[in-house]
Amino acid sequence: MAFKALVSIGDYDFPAPSTYSGTTATLVDSARNTKGYVIGSVIREDIGKVEMSWLFISTADWKNILSQFSSVRGGAFYQDVTFFCQDIGGWTTRRMYVSDRTASIFKRDETGAIIGYVDASLSLVEV
Repeated sequence: MAFKALVSIGDYDFPAPSTYSGTTATLVDSARNTKGYVIGSVIREDIGKVEMSWLFISTADWKNILSQFSSVRGGAFYQDVTFFCQDIGGWTTRRMYVSDRTASIFKRDETGAIIGYVDASLSLVEV
């Protein structure tokens, strides 16, 4: 039996990452009063962020991942992403966007085409 993908968008399963890190954020509107105490209120809780990296990933796999968030390549900036969420200890689907994407060229073939990347990483952030 195959493992369920840690991250997917619709029918597209992301390749298994080398590292996977979840972050949960809480948005707070706060300031300190004249006595130095924090005053404020919670605006929104449990905002998800996922960071993934691949020690090596093929050019085709990296292109397929990045195209999910590119409207000119058939994707969309905002996507309904299913991911393993640390808050619930299971999978959930939330609207997310992709933040910074980085990758270093690993190897080129005899024609000069790039065949893969090392240290590829990205972050997905809940809207």
